[in-house]
Amino acid sequence: MSDCILYFVKYPHPGEVKTRLADGCSAELAAEFYRMLARKKLAEIAGTPKADVFVCYFPETMRRETVEWLGASHKYISQKGADLGRRMENAFREVFFMGYDRVVLVGSDIPGLTPEILRAGLDSLHSGAACIGPAGDGGYYLVGFHRHSFVPEVFHDMQWSREEVGQRTVNRFAALDVECTRLEPLDDIDTIEDLEEMVALGERGPLKGEVLELARRLTVV
Repeated sequence: MSDCILYFVKYPHPGEVKTRLADGCSAELAAEFYRMLARKKLAEIAGTPKADVFVCYFPETMRRETVEWLGASHKYISQKGADLGRRMENAFREVFFMGYDRVVLVGSDIPGLTPEILRAGLDSLHSGAACIGPAGDGGYYLVGFHRHSFVPEVFHDMQWSREEVGQRTVNRFAALDVECTRLEPLDDIDTIEDLEEMVALGERGPLKGEVLELARRLTVV
């Protein structure tokens, strides 16, 4: 059985990534934090046993720059579609067409994401099953399908910035009679307050090393 991970990234132009975080520091610092976090997290999840990783980059025109940022050793596919839901749907379709059986899609701004969580998500996927990783803000940081349980309807007509996205997605799985495993909840970083909470944990928290040091700089600006 073949497994893969779709790692969704957005090229870190200042003012176009982590805009709510930038409100508490600056567009340049927020973009640099995302640039470093996404690169470090990719290096970690690339170690997930027996799973290929595809970097799904956006915008489509930024392939060369994204490869320069994250490294040429990874597989890359562009995000295709008019909105986030369509881009996620198309990414799943693309790798299922390649022949993968179990696929999870994850965001690139989740400090607590680990290879163990990804492995648990992939292992939960059997024919007829999906999985979801709830985020602390009411959304989700991970969604996964077996090729025989893929229901793109969970991506349709969704308002992605709303806090009820996670529960609405779970409700759709239920309505479509798809078993959905819930993984452990994790927090992303949207605001300076989110970052301050993680910085306060120090090395005991999900931020480590140079990412933690940069986060400390952001929270004292």
